[in-house]
Amino acid sequence: MRPRFVDGTLWLDGRPRFLITGEYPYYRDRPGRWAAKLAAVREAGIEVVTCYVPWRHHEVAGADGARRWCFEGDGNRDLAGFLHLVAAAGLLAVVKPGPFVHAELPYGGLPDRLSPALDPRRTAARSADGRPLTCQQYPLPSALDPAFLADATGWLRAVGRFLRPFAHPRGPVVAAQIGNEGHYGESALPIDALDYAPPGTDAFARFARFAPGLAAPTGAQAGAGTRADGLRSQVDWGRWSAEVLAAGMAGWAEALAPDLPVFTTCAPPARAERVPGRAAGRHDAWLARNRIGAAAALPRAYTSWTGDVLADEEALIGYVLAAKAGPGPNIEENWGLRWAEAGCAFPVVPVHRTLLGVACGATGISVYPACATEGWGPHLAVDRTWLTETGGDPVPFGAPYGDGAPVRLDAGPGPAFAALRVLTHFLAGRQEALALSRPEPGVRWGVHPPYAAIGAWDWARDGARPVPSADRTLLPFVTHCLHRNLPFRLTELTGRSALDPTAGPLATASARFMERSLQRRLAAFAGNGGALLLLGELPSLDEDLNPCTELADAARRSGGIALAPGGRSVGRAVEDWPAGRTAAVRGRPAPWLELRRVTRDPEEALVFLFNRTDAPLRARTACGDQLVTADLVGGGCAVVQVARGRLGACYVKGLNERTGAGSPVRVGVGSDLLSTDRPCDLSALRGPGGFEVRTAAAHGAARVVLPEGS
Repeated sequence: MRPRFVDGTLWLDGRPRFLITGEYPYYRDRPGRWAAKLAAVREAGIEVVTCYVPWRHHEVAGADGARRWCFEGDGNRDLAGFLHLVAAAGLLAVVKPGPFVHAELPYGGLPDRLSPALDPRRTAARSADGRPLTCQQYPLPSALDPAFLADATGWLRAVGRFLRPFAHPRGPVVAAQIGNEGHYGESALPIDALDYAPPGTDAFARFARFAPGLAAPTGAQAGAGTRADGLRSQVDWGRWSAEVLAAGMAGWAEALAPDLPVFTTCAPPARAERVPGRAAGRHDAWLARNRIGAAAALPRAYTSWTGDVLADEEALIGYVLAAKAGPGPNIEENWGLRWAEAGCAFPVVPVHRTLLGVACGATGISVYPACATEGWGPHLAVDRTWLTETGGDPVPFGAPYGDGAPVRLDAGPGPAFAALRVLTHFLAGRQEALALSRPEPGVRWGVHPPYAAIGAWDWARDGARPVPSADRTLLPFVTHCLHRNLPFRLTELTGRSALDPTAGPLATASARFMERSLQRRLAAFAGNGGALLLLGELPSLDEDLNPCTELADAARRSGGIALAPGGRSVGRAVEDWPAGRTAAVRGRPAPWLELRRVTRDPEEALVFLFNRTDAPLRARTACGDQLVTADLVGGGCAVVQVARGRLGACYVKGLNERTGAGSPVRVGVGSDLLSTDRPCDLSALRGPGGFEVRTAAAHGAARVVLPEGS
């Protein structure tokens, strides 16, 4: 039976599968090391190996100068041999052929010959101010350049042909990832970053819905005021940016066309320091381009390069937004690249992030990279003169790659190996519960793409903003929900179920103008019993800036519509929402972060608890009729499965390797109590014959005291 994604979850052999993946960059290692490292990866509890397939690595020039594809033999180009070893180790595989993969490779893994700097017949991707989009100083080709599209299609078709014999169930490959956070990582780039090259602006002019031939927007236009034609151009550019990205990924997936499912990836919103001069619009640009909470043309995963969620509020919010953008697996979690973040050398940091993603709805986890590698050839070595992207620092491009990875260069256990084995023991043991559960229902945030498309230009405005930005509405909303442990999710207002009154209370931004059709739908939502919170002002104009007060009139008639200004008062507005309208959704204020996954069975839940402070604490929360308790070390976290009023399973990160602190495990559900005699990480799974446990202690072996009668 062919694998497939259903609502973000991979189904394999007719059953849902929670993905437990680890990245092995085979092309960076000597083939003689592959088998031992794959065995070590399997021993760590990883079930699926992910790997980029770099175009520049597998395109080889013959003696006659002709190019050919090489996937067999020839050292670490022997992808066929690698996949055979993956299968022999009892592992599955997900391949990621780009075309652009980044992965700290020269030119992002593309062949140099594709650069417009070397071939003037090619067109470079450009930003609104005419600057080319570069990778290590080389301009990248426009993703709409016919020459690049032809080359990329040829590459992906070659990979697809090669993969067919390796597709599950005949072989180990269960899925393929296309692109890399877009064509070139643009899913987190500013809205004016690309593509203003002629192929892009020509395509936009044909696309423009309001008026064919509409000019692409610019920062100068955005700063000039709120003229109707300027706003229309910004709205259409946002729509076009999202659709050209989705269409590009779908076209590449069709070219790859292996007999297995293809998914794409979404990056978190860019951190402020990554987009100098554009920070004011970065969240809106992300919302506009990625169609958050909407049905996607392809299944999607997310990457999670946000920083330390334990200590950094911006990192926490960015991570949660990425994980809640749409159902799918986490496909890149930093477990070993210390140059990217020193904290990943301490297992408590990646474990905390990994479980946060699972709590937010991730349908799989990633260990990136799972093992350290070295020994790649000069064609994969970044030229030291190209290092402007990292401030001239050669460390990200040097050996070993993954210096803090769970599996060392010699295939021995790295610093995170023991902690990873405990975590994967729990995840594998509760695979079906994780695959079939979803984050608990809560307050919904309605993403309005036209507002996001306009707000993405806030960096260019020095006066009044025509719409309330995500910084003044969505971010305070998310911050409040996280601080009050109020369940929430993201939905796009254009979706079919977004305005279903039975789907839960809805908060969204509101401005002076709003599409007439949306005003009617929101009014109907409230009129049919839905609870609606508008952050901003009631609209008095439609999308053409003609008078329209349908939503304002409904607000005067209905008690279901609440209005509040955006900004710091958002949290208060959510708290003051009429209790009768939001009685089904309650916060759980506490000094810890709490999230839950639930199924249709009201007597089952997975309760996730996170201590974001340095001090130990005892978390106590009600789940149904039972009291759930867990002792958490500073920076630690836990998952408690409540099943029919009893402790069904638990995972506890009781060691904080960064601070050296630890806490003995103590977890309770009602009268069921599980404990250990010393600080440790613990996984405990209740089965027909009692509990199966796995521990990792800093010193000695932990003794586990199980619930009575288990």
